[in-house]
Amino acid sequence: MTTGNSEGHTGARTAPSQLAMYKALRELDASCTGNIAMSARHLGTGEVVEWRSHDVRRTASSAKLALHAAVMELAHRGDLELGHRIDVATEDLVGGSGVLAMLHPGLEPTIADLCTLMIVVSDNTATSVLLGLLGGAEMVNHTLRRLGIGGIHFHRGLDYPPPPLVTGRSRPFVSPTVPFATATAEDLCDLIVRLVGGSLVSAASSRAIVDVLSCSYTSDGISRDFLEVDTRWQPPSTYPSVAHKPGAIPGTRCDVGLIGLPGGHDIAYAAIADDLADVTMTSQSEGDLILGRIGSLLLRHWWPGPAPAPVRPYGL
Repeated sequence: MTTGNSEGHTGARTAPSQLAMYKALRELDASCTGNIAMSARHLGTGEVVEWRSHDVRRTASSAKLALHAAVMELAHRGDLELGHRIDVATEDLVGGSGVLAMLHPGLEPTIADLCTLMIVVSDNTATSVLLGLLGGAEMVNHTLRRLGIGGIHFHRGLDYPPPPLVTGRSRPFVSPTVPFATATAEDLCDLIVRLVGGSLVSAASSRAIVDVLSCSYTSDGISRDFLEVDTRWQPPSTYPSVAHKPGAIPGTRCDVGLIGLPGGHDIAYAAIADDLADVTMTSQSEGDLILGRIGSLLLRHWWPGPAPAPVRPYGL
């Protein structure tokens, strides 16, 4: 069953539990200082919950998932070899999130390694190198359109100054006026649905991307208020699992991925809080609290029971 709301699609009659969900989303949207967009689908029943899912919002690093898909597409076509080693030079180092900017050149990671670093620790140097290998933002967009991904757009590369640990020098950071990437929550969620269905690039490529996502199990983003989170490669338990790609920049928080439920079903989701007045980068920022609240709502809505969903009470 697919349902909608006045802020997104219009669909079938809304069930009582869905009315409560949309009431909570409406209150959360009204109380925040910016804008919320969300799209989620229960992959067992097909039920969809959406909120302003067509709004184009900044994605921060969550768009790196789409870059991974573009890399896999070129590898599938024979234009890239995932096992090819890349000499990461000092001039390639980019600051911000990740580890490569703090390691001395000479490691020569493979293209597949760069993809893993880009997703699991959101490495900006790996991201910048991959963008260069693919020909820049517009060429990545062209590849995504060939894959049928039209609503996720890269607008520029990354130019965060690296720490002086390796370079021996520092330079001031100039805040960009153009976002790194933008997307709708619906397009980001659809990307996850296609990955799970094995229809993005190929079944093997889709599975490889999900496997990497499964290694990014940090308890931020959508799972912030879960009482316990399991990794997806562990045997099934009574707790949810999360495979996701969060993103954070001042005034924006985004998260896209899968929530695994006991019993083997998944929730594909994308959630964005953008244009927030709170531009701090702590785990207690407004955007982090919003994503945690959305995750709690989703888990409560689709938790199979019989015990209550393992989420932290609101306000704690």
